[in-house]
Amino acid sequence: MKEEIIRIDSVSFQYPGAEKDAIKDISLSINKGEWVALIGPNGSGKSTLSKTINGLLVPYEGEIYVKGMKLQEETVWDIRRSVGMVFQNPDNQFVGATVEDDVAFGLENNGVNREEMKIRVKEAVQQVRMLDFLKKEPARLSGGQKQRIAIAGVVALRPDIIIMDESTAMLDPLGRKEVVEVVREIKEKYGLTVISITHDIDEASLADQIIVLKEGKVIYKDIPANIFSMGTSLIEMGLDLPFAEKLRLQLKEKGMDVPDYYLTEEEMAEWLSQSYLNK
Repeated sequence: MKEEIIRIDSVSFQYPGAEKDAIKDISLSINKGEWVALIGPNGSGKSTLSKTINGLLVPYEGEIYVKGMKLQEETVWDIRRSVGMVFQNPDNQFVGATVEDDVAFGLENNGVNREEMKIRVKEAVQQVRMLDFLKKEPARLSGGQKQRIAIAGVVALRPDIIIMDESTAMLDPLGRKEVVEVVREIKEKYGLTVISITHDIDEASLADQIIVLKEGKVIYKDIPANIFSMGTSLIEMGLDLPFAEKLRLQLKEKGMDVPDYYLTEEEMAEWLSQSYLNK
């Protein structure tokens, strides 16, 4: 049986001076161990929603529960220890002179003893495949390497939930792939719940669930196959489709007898090889 880890009940938030709510009457739940992708046009409320989950923003209406705890002044720090955030620009998160110092920073703030700190830092950096860079300056790393170190800093704190707020947006395709692979490995190893806010549809297609926001409201929540089977409806909302789905639709337009359901890249490659390349 699935265990709920986040519940959002009728949450609304409005920025000071704004004419309308950034998010309006949102209700949803996320299960422990799920990878959930938040997608939607610019200004749809994705980042705003994520920042209400750990109390960075306080809704004027509604309630949020994390691990069964109601988010309020008395619980916000406990909840923040359970929810790690990785932002778009890793340079804004670096505070240490070396990779080692930077990953240790959050642990020092949480009063972790030095011996335990050394163990956690090494484990976290090793987990993101950056052990050879412990003594390097973060500023000298590539974009993908910087983001992996930012993730290590969060992982070292042993959260239950990681929120990636456009964490791959500034990376090239290779860097983006590396970061997503690292997060997936960490998720599987520690049983983490991952919430990924992204404009990268191919990244979103790897999630267990996709939540689509528009104008501050949740309009769809479903598995990727069902979301992407909507095709042109997503495009009309200003969203994209994964490469494999675009290819499927183009082949269909050309009169080819393609499956009537969504295929991942691996499934599309297998279908093409079986249907055409082996003939």
